[in-house]
Amino acid sequence: MRILLIDDEPIALTKLGIMLAKVGTCDKATSGIDATEHFVKAIAENQPYDLVAIDIELPDITGLDLLNRFCQLEGQNSTPPAKKIMVTAHSKVDYVVKAREQCDAFLVKPIRRETLLAKVAELFS
Repeated sequence: MRILLIDDEPIALTKLGIMLAKVGTCDKATSGIDATEHFVKAIAENQPYDLVAIDIELPDITGLDLLNRFCQLEGQNSTPPAKKIMVTAHSKVDYVVKAREQCDAFLVKPIRRETLLAKVAELFS
């Protein structure tokens, strides 16, 4: 499984990578620009991501805008959609409502390994 992890906090990014290491190969991005480059390259190489975890708050773009961008890129390129998990330190309902139409799951930090792996298993069952 190909996984793209996006978070501007290095510790959070490292922890996610460790938690998902046995699930698949993880690429990491710390900004929307970096994440978009990874995403576009994966599509161009005909090896799209199976799973994408996106932090809501990034330095150069909101996670919601990045989610929309990825969905548009998948549609424009007839790429099978990746499962998308939105990750945030906020549990605000408006984030969930805005993201829910295009994402497959929503997790609030701090994320526990068991919770993350259960959600991934659920998404791919």
